[in-house]
Amino acid sequence: MAYTEQITTRTVAGRMLGLLIPGALLVWLAATVVLVALPELKVALGHAGTPGTATVVSCDALGHGRFDCRASFEFDDRFSGPIVVGTVPDVEVGEVFPAALTPAGDRVLPTGARGVWRQALVLGALPLGVAVIALLTVVVKRSRK
Repeated sequence: MAYTEQITTRTVAGRMLGLLIPGALLVWLAATVVLVALPELKVALGHAGTPGTATVVSCDALGHGRFDCRASFEFDDRFSGPIVVGTVPDVEVGEVFPAALTPAGDRVLPTGARGVWRQALVLGALPLGVAVIALLTVVVKRSRK
C-alpha cells in the first residue's frame, strides 16, 4: 500500500513558516552587513570623511583578542592641528597609514587598498552567511522527514 500525505492547512502553514523564517534571516543578514559596511567603504574610497594621515599611539588589550587602539590624526589641509581618536583594532603602535576621519569625527579608518580590503571582507560575510542559513535550512528540513 502506497503512502500518500494528506495536505492540510496545518502542513501548508508549516511549510510556509519553514521558508519564511530562513527568508527573514537572509533579509536581516543582508541589511545588517550592508548597513555596517557601506558607510566605512565610502570613507575608505575617499567619498566621505576628512583625509589625512594616522599614526597609532596606543593599543590597549580588552581581553578575548579584542583591542582598543588610538591614533594621532594629522589633517591633510594642515590648518587644523592633530587630534587623537580611536582607530581600527588591526594595527600596531607606531604604524603610520593614510586614513580619513569619519563624518562623525569619532575615529579614523584606513583609506586606499587597505581600507577597501577590510570592507570587502565584511561584505564577503554576506554570501557566507547566506550559505550557512541555506545549509541549516536543508539540514532541518531533512531531519523532519
